[in-house]
Amino acid sequence: MTARVLADVSISTRAVSRSERVDFWREQVGRLLIDVECQRPPEQELDASLRYQDFGLFRMATIQANAHAVARSGHSIRHDGRDSIFACLMLQGRGFSHQGVDCALHVPGDVVLYDTAQPYGHGFPEQMAMAVLDIPRQLFEQQVGGWPGKGLVKIDHSVGIAGWGPQVVRQLLAEGVPAALAARAHQASQLLEWLHSLWAVQCGQALAGKSTLCSLWRAKAYIEQHLTEDELDGERISRALGLSARQLARIFEQEGLSVSRYLWGRRLERCRIDLQDPALRHLSVSELAFRWGFNHIAHFCRSYKQRFGETPSHTRRQGRSQPGGRKC
Repeated sequence: MTARVLADVSISTRAVSRSERVDFWREQVGRLLIDVECQRPPEQELDASLRYQDFGLFRMATIQANAHAVARSGHSIRHDGRDSIFACLMLQGRGFSHQGVDCALHVPGDVVLYDTAQPYGHGFPEQMAMAVLDIPRQLFEQQVGGWPGKGLVKIDHSVGIAGWGPQVVRQLLAEGVPAALAARAHQASQLLEWLHSLWAVQCGQALAGKSTLCSLWRAKAYIEQHLTEDELDGERISRALGLSARQLARIFEQEGLSVSRYLWGRRLERCRIDLQDPALRHLSVSELAFRWGFNHIAHFCRSYKQRFGETPSHTRRQGRSQPGGRKC
């Protein structure tokens, strides 16, 4: 899968007069993302900004705002024919979402998914930030899974695999940190992989291994939850899922991979995300490699270069000096 940045646009209500802010916000959100209605407390001016990125496969918007509420009504749906599944990752503040008879409160790290072809609403009582992945329905069904029907789906931040999604979002949105097009394409694909793993948890709870595809999703979700653990291997995964080692191997054969090769690849990809994270520059390449289960740094460096076409040090912005540890 490949993705490339086709557009990168930022808007802010501070660009217009105070009396025009709500109408401006509604118009710009409708132009870039989807038609919604917007409300805010009568005594409070709307102070909101949005960064929009089009990756070709899907779009992403990161929204920061003070207290406000938005709603997508039946009228908006009839007027705006865009057909997507939205996955919203809360980055700051508290909020609530509702669709049909379902309502969910969410805090940073929580993910809420919902169908934009059905009415929904969000409310934010305080300063907030949220990343919204706008995924066309066909892509969602191909890469993530079938939508279960009416109502929203919340995946709590306490789910183990939810933790690394915000890292990928930060990398895609980082201001002042130049990123090559190939790196951004890789990160965009990582977001879909992360969402796939989150959805696997939902699938596993609902179907509990009744299909080969769901078993594959459950296996991937288990791997994400335990990726840093040295003892993670095919035997442990198969035991946790209630499968034989041969059954597990056959499941991964669908993707042309062995279990160990998939596990190795996921660890390399997570290392790449950490290497691109400015907040982790105090850790050496060796420390990051050990963090993800690579105990032989030379082997790690060779495998990394073979997979990504560059050394880990190059990923860290043209081999800047690192505090301790071996460079490669």
